[in-house]
Amino acid sequence: MKKKTNKIFLRRRGKALRFPLTVRFLLVVGIICLGLKLAAVSPLYADYLHITDSGFTTLSTSARAMGMGDAFVAIADDYSACYFNPAGLIQIKQKELGTMWVDLYSLGLSKQSFLSFVEPNAGMGAGGISWSHLSADLEPEKWNYNLFSYSYAQSLFHNKVISSKTLSGSGGINLKYLKQTTDEGNGSGYSLDIGFLIWGTRASAGVNIQDLISQIEWSTGEKESIPTNIKLGTAYRLNPRLLLALDMNASWQDFPKDIRLGSEWWLRRNMALRLGIVKTFQGNDIKASGGLGFYLPIPKKFAGIKALSFDYALSYDSLGNTHRFSLSFIF
Repeated sequence: MKKKTNKIFLRRRGKALRFPLTVRFLLVVGIICLGLKLAAVSPLYADYLHITDSGFTTLSTSARAMGMGDAFVAIADDYSACYFNPAGLIQIKQKELGTMWVDLYSLGLSKQSFLSFVEPNAGMGAGGISWSHLSADLEPEKWNYNLFSYSYAQSLFHNKVISSKTLSGSGGINLKYLKQTTDEGNGSGYSLDIGFLIWGTRASAGVNIQDLISQIEWSTGEKESIPTNIKLGTAYRLNPRLLLALDMNASWQDFPKDIRLGSEWWLRRNMALRLGIVKTFQGNDIKASGGLGFYLPIPKKFAGIKALSFDYALSYDSLGNTHRFSLSFIF
């Protein structure tokens, strides 16, 4: 039974790098100390309603990840890799259709939905398409945002021995098209993300540079770019049941913007408990989150579906509670 259980828990993970304990400790302390030293201005709720403030384009797209405080850059092993780190798509072994829905801060004002379909590597790399939608009804104003993405990942090296460690690495890109419709004017444009991931036996590290290249053109003729968001992360699997992650978001002007700690603990074969905490330096804010995950294999395939995955997350900050629900179909 134990051998079977381990196989379930490792189903989304390849091998990851094993760092010495001292090195891991120094890396964590160094990042946290750097973060505590640097600070900037807190993003407001209204930032989510302006793609040129990088708000909408950096909204989470996964209840699983949100339950871990969105510390997911070095994990990125499901459909949400299309957002967190496209390089992670190379880890996916089966086709997956994922969805998410959320009422931001439970205010009934802004609602976000996400839909993604990803395919595993069949020799030419892994790929995925996704659609993220945000609607806001702020009487008398109404806003609608749509972001369409094509994601692609390719293996850079596999099981390569480097300094006595067996490592694998991948790279990926997101090509994105954005469209905004508001009472004040309309805008549309494009954006590019670039991500990298490296892993070995237990640990992994990743980076995703969001909106590295972008341009938004408004109906007024004005052109703007979206601020670049840099996501850095590392993850470590203590055992087949427990996964820990540390992420940091930054920009060229604000380094860092926040630090995120997350954990995922599989209580049993098909049920996971997740906890996360986010330290935001702009405004000196602390946010907490938690969630549950359920993985349900289907013994007899129904419509080609091998398993269902349902995730729930609750996050809290000064603006209120946010409930997220995700459902994915694995083929």
